[in-house]
Amino acid sequence: MMRTQSMKLILAMFLLVGAVFAQDSDSSGDPRYIIDPTTGKLSMSIRVWGEVVKPGVTLVPSDADLISLLSYVGGPTTNAKLEKVRIIRYRDIEGEERVVYANIEAFLETGDDTSIPIIYPNDTIVVNANFWGSFRGAVLPYLSFALQLTQLYYWITR
Repeated sequence: MMRTQSMKLILAMFLLVGAVFAQDSDSSGDPRYIIDPTTGKLSMSIRVWGEVVKPGVTLVPSDADLISLLSYVGGPTTNAKLEKVRIIRYRDIEGEERVVYANIEAFLETGDDTSIPIIYPNDTIVVNANFWGSFRGAVLPYLSFALQLTQLYYWITR
């Protein structure tokens, strides 16, 4: 009696594990739209890197464009270079390059959204830093350290 229950339990576990793996397998490799558990709306997962307020992976509605997406992550920082926002496609899309660029600055000046590309699930959006943002991150720490050493030398030799 105990052996039969154990066998049934083991068989049920195998069936359950098989069902879980069957749901995860995707032979086509297509990115998927998902239902956002908090809103219940059809959504897509997008990665946003660089000079935005909240970089990382975020769920956005399936009809979100690049401007909306930047709003969902809190907008660009003051150091963002909006003239050349890079969109790296998760998959090749017929008729499009794997890496697409958008000029958000031109959109903000003219309101013309024809140059704003469509966003697809699992795309990666990269907002680079402008000159001053790059300078602050790459040069300023070394400059500050050099000034501290100079000040230390001044106080020692005085």
